[in-house]
Amino acid sequence: MATSPNQQTDLRKVYYQCRLGRNDLDHLFAAASDGIPPGGVQISTIAGNTRYWEATLTELLATVRTGAPEVGHDWTNISLKAETPSGERSVTITLDKERAELNVAGADSTWVYGQTARLEAFLTARGAATSSPKYEMKISLAFLAFFCIFGYFWWTRGGHVESAAECIKKAQAARGNRVYVNAAIGAMLTVGVLGVLFKVFKERASRARLLVHGSIPAGTWWARLTASEKIAAIGIPVAALATIGTLVSAASDVFGN
Repeated sequence: MATSPNQQTDLRKVYYQCRLGRNDLDHLFAAASDGIPPGGVQISTIAGNTRYWEATLTELLATVRTGAPEVGHDWTNISLKAETPSGERSVTITLDKERAELNVAGADSTWVYGQTARLEAFLTARGAATSSPKYEMKISLAFLAFFCIFGYFWWTRGGHVESAAECIKKAQAARGNRVYVNAAIGAMLTVGVLGVLFKVFKERASRARLLVHGSIPAGTWWARLTASEKIAAIGIPVAALATIGTLVSAASDVFGN
């Protein structure tokens, strides 16, 4: 549906955690500039205080390699501006290591919504999220703080803090149930350790990435971990479980038969 000459539809979207390698950038820029003449496409980056731009990503890579060799493979940003000569269609994509911003504008609202949905689906397939992971971390910390405060008041309920001797006496009085208690404690610690490690490694594999000189593995978050990260993901839980087993065994020896 076309609008009047004095108005246009303008959509802006912001995404976080996008994982984009060289092949992804080529496909993204090709889709964004589809139907726009090559002369209306500009790909740029800012290195230090200098902005470089070219008509294609390949040419931009060569220009930056010559003009700013210190950048190397560690690019922090890249942008695309594609616009028809008449200005009836315009797509702007701005990428950095934290987020992606998409602006689609045009006189034909059907094209604007369709192009936005097309590019959004592409980014979503590469990890894009509409909410910042920083806020999720703050929410997680708030929950942890709540549980810590709740646990503190439960531990000090009634204004009396039990001594270590009193705790040991109670434990010895209930030593008939020590097998079940130790099993429960061990299970809780095991689930806690594995849960924390799972979240840490998954968040690391899902973090935002911008690789203009390389590719990013597709598939599950496990497939995206490096070899050293996979070794750590297996070795750390094994070591943690061994430690938990030692602590539970030590607790059983302290309380006695």
